Amino acid sequence: MQIKKTLIATIAALAPLVTLLPQITPIASAQVRSSCNASIIGSQRGSRVNMRSGPGTVFASPSYVLVGQTVNILSDPAEGILISRTDGGGMKWYFVEYVPSNTRGWVRDDFLSSCL
Repeated sequence: MQIKKTLIATIAALAPLVTLLPQITPIASAQVRSSCNASIIGSQRGSRVNMRSGPGTVFASPSYVLVGQTVNILSDPAEGILISRTDGGGMKWYFVEYVPSNTRGWVRDDFLSSCL
């Protein structure tokens, strides 16, 4: 019983510190949802489009979205512009969020339609 009380007290003491941990994405604190919803496009509805951890194919792809789904392109609140980067090959990437799961990642612009 004493171990349980100690564990609960420790968790309660550490819980407020979790907000001080860095975000997974280096620019995560600079992003807010924009009014730009874009559809994922591709040759076959339901096929996978990689969401990458960075703007380029050299970055890992820990998640994906499906052709036909909608994502929100994130914007920088300080500048009021959509967050995008160009990779070494000249391809433009946008930082997006798949809202139902709050999954964030980079998607190449040729897989996005709508407000771009």
